[in-house]
Amino acid sequence: MTKVYSLTVESMQEEQFKPFGELWYATQKPPDHRIISPTSYAHDGKSTVEVIWQPKSGVRFHQLERHFGVTQSFVQLSGGPSIVCVAAPTDPDDLYDIPSPEDVRAFLIDSSQGYSFRRGTWHSLDRYIQNGVGSTFLIINSSPNPTQLVNYQTGNGFLSKDLDVDNNPRALKHKNISEIEFKIEGV
Repeated sequence: MTKVYSLTVESMQEEQFKPFGELWYATQKPPDHRIISPTSYAHDGKSTVEVIWQPKSGVRFHQLERHFGVTQSFVQLSGGPSIVCVAAPTDPDDLYDIPSPEDVRAFLIDSSQGYSFRRGTWHSLDRYIQNGVGSTFLIINSSPNPTQLVNYQTGNGFLSKDLDVDNNPRALKHKNISEIEFKIEGV
């Protein structure tokens, strides 16, 4: 029988999001000159910039992923309110050190700012669109993109040297997790 972990949506504020990454916004807004606010974006390999279309889907999921070579970053370009789910980085040298289901959190994305995950931050593969047919996001990433995925429903996972390119990812089997699902509440 599936065990469902309920996630309460939190506001994506700097202090609450800090364990997972940083928010991107103009830190100052003087009326008479422009300001460039630096970010902590970093990557190994080649930087890539792409556009993702995320259609509206349900509020349940069972997979998390993390990226080792990039502070993967997103800026919402269009669409309605959206949610992303995250968990703090775990030991990058221990592929079986995955987040406890109780540590997964849900954040309402503020479409007036971007966000960037720390290297190794676990996150949902999708953003969960609250109204309309979907949303468009700019994603700043890296190539290659070493990635780990865990499926809490089956206990299976993989480690890929380069997500979507690696034809032979390393299979992982996680003990003590199976039949786990996450549900975003209050949406």
